[in-house]
Amino acid sequence: MKRVNYLLMLLAVGVLLITSCGKNGAVGPQGPTGPTGPQGPAGSTGSAGTNGTNGSTGATGATGATGTANVIYSAWTTPASYTKDTIFSTYHFDANIPAAKITQAILDNGTVLVYGKLDGYTATIWPTSQVSALPIVVTYEEGTTTYTDTWSSLITLGNVKIDFVDNGNLYGGISNAHQFRYVIIPGAVLTATINKHVNFNDYSQVQQAFHLPD
Repeated sequence: MKRVNYLLMLLAVGVLLITSCGKNGAVGPQGPTGPTGPQGPAGSTGSAGTNGTNGSTGATGATGATGTANVIYSAWTTPASYTKDTIFSTYHFDANIPAAKITQAILDNGTVLVYGKLDGYTATIWPTSQVSALPIVVTYEEGTTTYTDTWSSLITLGNVKIDFVDNGNLYGGISNAHQFRYVIIPGAVLTATINKHVNFNDYSQVQQAFHLPD
């Protein structure tokens, strides 16, 4: 009886083997991919890395030229003395103000403005600290005679020349209380300033446009 059961068991195993194998014993086709399992929990955050060392401070750059938006201006300058010359019987009094920043490029493409505080006059002729652009013409009376003083500037490479002429040759010398300032405007800045309609003859507008100190 036990022998019969053992044979039946072998027969059943054989049937299972035949059924599970394909032709010539080949493996059957792969079944469809199962659904993706749920995402596992996030790992713990790693420890922060050490901070890198700070770089060394760079060298301090050279001091730029005085001015705003590439505009260069001088301090108020009081010529210590004037040179007297006579041209066609008229006295000329001249003083030179060195200006190294007046380069050939400025002469070719930019402009140089010169302003005066003519504090050498009495306040009735020229109000104290009033500023005007050169050329300046001052007319006044001495007794019954009317005089006209003309202050002008000549701009050359590296220099501003102040020239004074009185139509009556009234002066034998010039007061050293008169002050002058030049403003150098490069070409590109000049174009932008003109487009903003800044009146160069109005010192207050120029002062505001370029943030000039008093």
